[in-house]
Amino acid sequence: MQITKLNNFLYQKTSGQKPHCARKFGVLSADTFEKTSQPNFTSRHIMDVNLKRRSTKKPIEAQVVKLDASQDDAKLMLNLLSFWADSEYICSIADSYYNDKDFNIYAIASKNKKKLSTKDIKSLFVVKIENKKGLKVCDLEFLQSASEIADNPKSSIKGSGEVALYYVVKLAKENDCDRVTLTSTNNSFYENMGFEMGAKKYPYSKITPFYLEKSDYDWFLKRVEDKYGF
Repeated sequence: MQITKLNNFLYQKTSGQKPHCARKFGVLSADTFEKTSQPNFTSRHIMDVNLKRRSTKKPIEAQVVKLDASQDDAKLMLNLLSFWADSEYICSIADSYYNDKDFNIYAIASKNKKKLSTKDIKSLFVVKIENKKGLKVCDLEFLQSASEIADNPKSSIKGSGEVALYYVVKLAKENDCDRVTLTSTNNSFYENMGFEMGAKKYPYSKITPFYLEKSDYDWFLKRVEDKYGF
């Protein structure tokens, strides 16, 4: 499947309307690919994890999967652009998927023995491991929960962002990174997770840098494992 270069569609606005990823990227209707493609993540399954039911706190079986450049995953990304069109980072994640040859995009998804559909994806996140100022860092570039979960206190599922962050820290440990880094406007979430707040480049910016040092990896991983029971 030939993929249209997404930069041609980024940041386009329809007059008088809120920017919409499906329009910006020129994709088809929300269910066009859902009816024809059931992406199979079996070969890219990384590990089993758990989420939680918000009401009962009981665990929900889930998994970490990694997207690749296959036709199925390209269709999945187009579908997510439609279904998650109003979410904060889906356009940026899609841009990384289509335009960055070194992309590392992961998902937290419902546990399924055979095939997953778009509605099974609970969060997406983009990770890069690189050297910055003499340190090897694992940089979380974007983290986006599914539209029905993000900033929704009535969501039936809890933990899609926290478990995604768990895998980022696990990657950092496995690759002997000196720290995990990220920037965010969701300060309370990362502070509650135990991340340290860094100095802002621009004092009045809403975007705040956060980091977790190598010495705290094991503590963080164990805390999440204990909390979600995996």
